[in-house]
Amino acid sequence: MADATSPDDRDSFDRLLDAMPRIAEAVNTFSSEKNQRAALDALVRAIGLTDAGAAAALPASPPISIHLPVDETGQDDAAGVSTDLVTETSPAPAETPKSNGTSASKRRRSPARKWEPVRDINFRPADKQSFKDLVAEKQPATIDQKNIIAVWWLEQIAEIKEIGVGHVLAAYKECDWREPSYPDNALQVTASREHWLDTKNMKAILTTPSGRNVVQFDMPLKKDKKA
Repeated sequence: MADATSPDDRDSFDRLLDAMPRIAEAVNTFSSEKNQRAALDALVRAIGLTDAGAAAALPASPPISIHLPVDETGQDDAAGVSTDLVTETSPAPAETPKSNGTSASKRRRSPARKWEPVRDINFRPADKQSFKDLVAEKQPATIDQKNIIAVWWLEQIAEIKEIGVGHVLAAYKECDWREPSYPDNALQVTASREHWLDTKNMKAILTTPSGRNVVQFDMPLKKDKKA
């Protein structure tokens, strides 16, 4: 039986298939079915088609991944708390207008900055305590404790004048600790919650007197009963 489809119909179908992924992405930014239908009709007409019926079966919205900046309990993965991401299957509201003319979809959090560990640190200096030996002695258990141990060793033992996020990440890598998703935020939380660090200048992080005392005299700290 001969194919009754005209060349024009086949051309329209091919153009619709080529444009479908971008159309689906645009339509799924709207949460209401009414707005999705209006956007679909407008986009299909924009590529030169008049009937949007063939494009009705669009893929559903993908899950949304949200990075959490830091575990509020101060515990790392060893305590059974994951701080990497939370997924939700429903799309976030996107078309709510704001007084300044922007929509809610434009106020999404920026992706985490990719911090790189400093690679030229000698964590086993001659005639000085190595970082791993300090960790074995002080036994840091939480992110806050790991942060103060890392900065204290870099400041007091390695005598690095300007300690940045990359230096702390290098210490994490030395001990095979899992890095926080937002290491700069984790250091700032330690400074705010425990007052062990001074993070006013993230390119020159310092220990505070309280932080130095907790490392020298109090660690290893007793584990929280709840943990």
